[in-house]
Amino acid sequence: MSDRIDIHLPETAEPLRDAIRRLRWFRQALDRQLDDLRAETGLSFAVDDRKLAQIFVNWLREVDAQKPKDASARRAYFDFVSGLMLRDLLREMPLQAGPLPPQADTTQPEYFWPEGFALTLFCLNVRAAVIEQEFNAETTLAPEFFSLRQWWTFKENVTQDSATAIGFFDVFAGNHPDWQMPDSFRHRLNAVLIEQAKAARLTE
Repeated sequence: MSDRIDIHLPETAEPLRDAIRRLRWFRQALDRQLDDLRAETGLSFAVDDRKLAQIFVNWLREVDAQKPKDASARRAYFDFVSGLMLRDLLREMPLQAGPLPPQADTTQPEYFWPEGFALTLFCLNVRAAVIEQEFNAETTLAPEFFSLRQWWTFKENVTQDSATAIGFFDVFAGNHPDWQMPDSFRHRLNAVLIEQAKAARLTE
């Protein structure tokens, strides 16, 4: 798998930031991700639609509750809500993977934790598509995304505290994770502003 993110989402006449707020498009996007992963790896998945719908509703509620008023925070917010989506998906887990294919190498993340891998890749792909459309910027996967050791730690930590999924999402996306309060956008934004101020002082 390349470090380039292959964006393959359903077509929509709306901006992706709006389309992702519609359950039907969200479900189609997840289906397409699972189909692509099945073709590439031989993995198969069953989706609990009822559970997925409830996850989606709860995610939207929190997205709206934490939405910043400052337009300059939009990029950081898109990163945050993508990680928030992963947190909610992993916490409730609407996927069930089928038996591993005969050629499966469990030292590869996709076979080590199929459900977690599929949902993480889905959230990364959605984030990449939105960022490309909104900011005309490409994204890549960080080297940690391909590290089995990272996935071991990821799975273990998420089992104990689902909020850590946001921090690991940031790691995989190549961002600086907030491990103290990962599911608070205000805390994240304050940390970003502090880092920007430090960088500005270094260039003076």
